[in-house]
Amino acid sequence: MATQRESIVRRLLSTESEWNPKVMAGRVAARVLPDSVMHRVKKSYYAYLMKNTPGDWLERDAAVAERLISPGDSVLDVGANIGLYSRLLSRSVGPTGHVYAFEPIPQTFDFLSNNVRKLGLSNVEVLNFALSDIEKTTTMVIPTYRWGSECWYDAQVKTAKSNPDWREIQVRSRGLDNFFDERGSAPRIAFVKCDANYHELAVLRGALRMIRASRPAMLIEVNPDPDDPTSTAFETFALLRAEGLDPYWFNGETLVPRKRGERSQNYFFLAAEHLAALAREPQHVVESLTDARP
Repeated sequence: MATQRESIVRRLLSTESEWNPKVMAGRVAARVLPDSVMHRVKKSYYAYLMKNTPGDWLERDAAVAERLISPGDSVLDVGANIGLYSRLLSRSVGPTGHVYAFEPIPQTFDFLSNNVRKLGLSNVEVLNFALSDIEKTTTMVIPTYRWGSECWYDAQVKTAKSNPDWREIQVRSRGLDNFFDERGSAPRIAFVKCDANYHELAVLRGALRMIRASRPAMLIEVNPDPDDPTSTAFETFALLRAEGLDPYWFNGETLVPRKRGERSQNYFFLAAEHLAALAREPQHVVESLTDARP
């Protein structure tokens, strides 16, 4: 019975449908409550969600990500949102490790900061700016679902294709390498999770010195089509291949070298040493990695 109830709750939390009771209640609340009150409601809801959501509710790629991280590592959560991945990374690096969690949207950053504080994630440092390849003020937009509600999770840098009716927010953007320069030195980064909504190429260009010095394993949501030579996705794959990091995707059982025509929401970018480390994992966790190199 408990498993059935958990399954129902999971569907309610993860499905963004206009008929989902959670979504319906949110739409009504957004229409009748002032923005300041709605923000407090969301803040409490996300804090409850973070406290009560099981760790295995993340995307299935998380099972591999955990095995690319060791206690004491320094890691990046780019596009941390409310902190679900930050929580996973915090547990993986342990008390001697460090998580840099970047979230540029002020409202979402407030949720993230509150969640990190409530959960006592003392090894997570929250940073309220966007990573990019240039230091400037950037306009981000908040897309809307077809039923009219705003989708803050999909906040993205404004482009010529952005809907003019979407909410616009000004945020600060800066390069990762410059950020570490200001701190005096850059730590060795072992792992990068990046969900930058079409801005991942700029994120990587602003972090090239870190990538070359650390050669981190990466899990990146890459959009749109990595086979289209005119797309930033194509350039993203090319940049990382030039740095010795080849693309893979996780099919639920094993990592598979990404081939032309194959599409995944997220891709791992790994070097030979990452594959060797994963191959040492128990057989039932990650299989056939020794034969998985492109």
